[in-house]
Amino acid sequence: MALSLRESKAIAGIADVSYDFLPWSGHADWKGHISFRSISEKVGVGNLWQPGSKHPMTVALLETTLEKRRDCFQRLILEVVRAAIPYRQKNGKPIGPEDITKLNGLILDLGFKIPDLWDPNFLASLRLETTDWAKSRVEQALAEEQVRASKQSKRSSDLANLRTRFFGLPAMPSPQAAGLEFERILNGLFSLHGLDPRDPFRVIGEQIDGSFDLDHETYLLEAKWEKEPLSEAALLTFRGKIEGKSAYTRGVFISLNGVTAEAALSITYGKRPTFFVVNGHDLSMVLGDEVGLAEYLRQRQRVLAEEGRVVLPYGELWTGSRSRDAVPLGLSTRP
Repeated sequence: MALSLRESKAIAGIADVSYDFLPWSGHADWKGHISFRSISEKVGVGNLWQPGSKHPMTVALLETTLEKRRDCFQRLILEVVRAAIPYRQKNGKPIGPEDITKLNGLILDLGFKIPDLWDPNFLASLRLETTDWAKSRVEQALAEEQVRASKQSKRSSDLANLRTRFFGLPAMPSPQAAGLEFERILNGLFSLHGLDPRDPFRVIGEQIDGSFDLDHETYLLEAKWEKEPLSEAALLTFRGKIEGKSAYTRGVFISLNGVTAEAALSITYGKRPTFFVVNGHDLSMVLGDEVGLAEYLRQRQRVLAEEGRVVLPYGELWTGSRSRDAVPLGLSTRP
């Protein structure tokens, strides 16, 4: 199909801009020599390249490619630019952002837009010498790494502080003081892991120790500081609080010394479990950075949904098919 006058004008402009991007040709025996000829062959339009005077032949190559191999036109331009960057840099005439900006405007007139040539980072790199650009990117990467390392260091420090306070609970002067400190530790732990904890609140006369958000779902939180494992009564009370809310409400019951075997067994009878129990050992694993809090809670919630287990020893959390490196559902280990 013959080109329109607008397309012909745009092609002539592209030829003007790209005229000195690369040599037009090179000797057939020159291995690795880059030219318009070698790029044409690379993108599959080598048969459209013709010897002759460079400017008119550049126009002819672009026009013929657009007419007969339109599907190759954008790649031809992109590969010419890609090869021209080191070629022009080597010859002390680096391609500038004004070259690419002009080229982009002419390509738009042909109904194309080559995303790589519009990349802001690429255009910004052309404003500097190659060595300066590389130095700038390295400095930026180093700065980002320093920020990341600083955040990680602060997180580790904050976690260590919470861990020290947690193991210091038995030395508190009274159970009441230990209970208040336990609440503060939990609030700090959930905040540190980005779970948006809410302080204790009351709902129509009943005390809720708090709540947190995990994967856009709200969980009610109950925390007990007791010297002995809790009986079923405390679990039943918490289940009643949950059932009095939304049908989708779930909960986490934290009992520092766990619950009795009888309570763990009876709490699931006759009712669908809506919460799971976390004990002091579980918390020590999180505070020791053996597992992230969010990862731990997600796994417990999944076990609750799949197996209905309210109480689960930490050592069994990732056993069998629950292993962290287990094969995902629907995938085979066979080659």
